[in-house]
Amino acid sequence: MPRPKSQPPPYPADPATGAIRLPSDIVHELFHLVKDGNAAEAVRRVRALTGAGLRQARDYVETLTRRR
Repeated sequence: MPRPKSQPPPYPADPATGAIRLPSDIVHELFHLVKDGNAAEAVRRVRALTGAGLRQARDYVETLTRRR
C-alpha cells in the first residue's frame, strides 16, 4: 500500500549526500528479490522506503548485487 505524500518515508535518504541506509533485514530481502530476478520490485521497495528518486534507487540496488 503506498504511503500518503504528507508522511515522510520510514528510512529517508540523507539529503546532503544522497546516501541510503537501510536495516540489514531489509537489505537482505532486497538482495533476494534481485537474486530471484525481481530487480524492478527491489527498486520500487527502495523508493517507497527512502523517498529516493528512480536513478538513486536503481543505483542502490545495483550496488547490492556487486557488494555480495
